[in-house]
Amino acid sequence: MATFTGGLSRARELLGERFGHASFRVHQLKVLGPLLAGRSVLAVLPTGAGKSLCYQLPALMARGLTLVVSPLISLMQDQVTALRRRAIPAAYLNSLLSAGERRAILDAALSGSLALLYCAPERLGSLVRRLSRAGREVSLLAVDEAHCIVEWGNEFRPVYRRLDRYRYLLGDPVTIALTGSATPETRAEILRVLRIPQAEIVVTSFDRPNLVFRVERVRDDRERFTRIRELIRGVDGPVIVYTPTRRLTELVTRALLRMGIRAAPYHAGLSARTRHRVLRAFLADHAPVVVATSAFGMGIDKPDVRRVLHWGPPRTVEAYYQEAGRAGRDGGRSECVMVWRPSDFEWGDAAAGMRRYVEGRACRRNTLLAYFGERGAACSGCDVCGLGSWRPST
Repeated sequence: MATFTGGLSRARELLGERFGHASFRVHQLKVLGPLLAGRSVLAVLPTGAGKSLCYQLPALMARGLTLVVSPLISLMQDQVTALRRRAIPAAYLNSLLSAGERRAILDAALSGSLALLYCAPERLGSLVRRLSRAGREVSLLAVDEAHCIVEWGNEFRPVYRRLDRYRYLLGDPVTIALTGSATPETRAEILRVLRIPQAEIVVTSFDRPNLVFRVERVRDDRERFTRIRELIRGVDGPVIVYTPTRRLTELVTRALLRMGIRAAPYHAGLSARTRHRVLRAFLADHAPVVVATSAFGMGIDKPDVRRVLHWGPPRTVEAYYQEAGRAGRDGGRSECVMVWRPSDFEWGDAAAGMRRYVEGRACRRNTLLAYFGERGAACSGCDVCGLGSWRPST
């Protein structure tokens, strides 16, 4: 029996009926074709490319449950809220729920009344065991932010390295792994960990033409903070400032507040409820500036971020491109600026790729794209190419 009922023609009908879109994007068709035919897929699509639709729509055509592994509480909440507005039965399991709420959601999943269930990785083990014992079929397993398998899998969230075991316990369902950036090596590791070596790999261009990339070198942290403050004040629109540590996140936030800039901190040391409150304020423009730890990330779904600023280089180019990519998701001209000093590399955690990016004199855009195996893009904005003049989106 087929995993999904109907093919692309039915998918097109649902696209209009449930999601209000007239047509698919080309890369979405490249993902949905093999997926609806019952083949697993690794989809490497840039921020804003409509990755979520690639599993949300098949969930409406699946015999059983679609289980979505998502590392970001705020993002799963946003997606479930949006799905419910479209009368699509969806729910999430995370640490913000009470025991009673979790029991009710699990009962709904076991009874077959949910089409999609989002789950934080740490709750996956107990959920999979319950689903397996109850014989509840999982037709589709979606692993969102799949690059976390490589970036977080050994230290921060080791549960990612056990995803293959959970797939086995679920009966090896059709699997879609999605990420916004991954080198060929990262793609191979994702496939290896998930044990889907024959999966279709769909990779589209990583280029984001509406983003301007700039690097600014400073002498010390005092000058760095001054420059960050100027960059915040010089833009009309939401701003994210990424910092390398929780302590620095708090220090920078307090300093900005003292200067009359409405800023809020966001890092893993805060409670889940506090992070949720900060994100809500940011999405509603009550806190137009959020200062966040680079390592933890935010997973925001705010389309009009006009600047993403980095207090020094993240550890990897993948991390930088993921974070920078949260600017300009609405397609409006936006800017990504890294402010750095030579001592940032003394602690040795930043990869050589980041050093080449900040110290090199080649086109910033093409330096980033080359890291992901893409070459020859026309630069539409970077400081090296002299196209870095920025104007707010209208």
